[in-house]
Amino acid sequence: MKNVLYVERLKLKRSKLWLLHFIGPLLGVFLAYINFFKNYDLFMQPGDNEWLEAWTQVALFMGPFVLPIMVGIYAAVVCRSEHIGGGWKQLLALPIKHSEIFLGKFVTVVKMVIFTMLILFIFFVGFGYIKGMEGSLPIFTIIGFVIRGILACFPLILLQLIISIRAKTFGIPLAVSIVFTLPAIIVASTPLGQIYPWTQPMLAMSPEDESPIQSYFLFYTLVIGTFIGLLIYGLRSFIKRDIA
Repeated sequence: MKNVLYVERLKLKRSKLWLLHFIGPLLGVFLAYINFFKNYDLFMQPGDNEWLEAWTQVALFMGPFVLPIMVGIYAAVVCRSEHIGGGWKQLLALPIKHSEIFLGKFVTVVKMVIFTMLILFIFFVGFGYIKGMEGSLPIFTIIGFVIRGILACFPLILLQLIISIRAKTFGIPLAVSIVFTLPAIIVASTPLGQIYPWTQPMLAMSPEDESPIQSYFLFYTLVIGTFIGLLIYGLRSFIKRDIA
């Protein structure tokens, strides 16, 4: 697995993907703060913490829009080189377990999501101080939202990875990501939102008083169940499928 991850890192080294790591979080935080200060009186009530209220807007813009599309791009990128010039045949011919190849790509995308969310956290705190946010920064609470958002991305990462492995062009997984992201904000307010992979990150990132989730036990059970189901399906289909 260590060698697989090393190879994946080498393949991404020359890509311009680092730009997306910064552009995505910057866009999410920028839109969040614009909307927050534009509707400040609507969001802020006596006793509210400015940082937490501003974070709800980050979850709103980053969770169902920016982050899912970035996951789709990340998953497509880690499979792109294998779709060029018979790369899958060459890779699968190596003395490496097919399960390790699949898991290596999954872990690679997870690492990219973690880095993206870390940049998001830095931008959120940095812009907040620049804008002169009042009140104490609930840093551990925000970090908790970040971690929850990362974990809730796992089912979506697997789903996009499965699509990217099967699709021979970069545009197909990206189009799937965009199409299913568009209705995410509407789906999030329905019971279907808790099992819809494109809304799970937003729901996990949102403070409890701003979330439509009624049972967090049920929500995380569904997230874990979706993750396990997609992981088993992804591994079995990758191991058995003859990829040209």
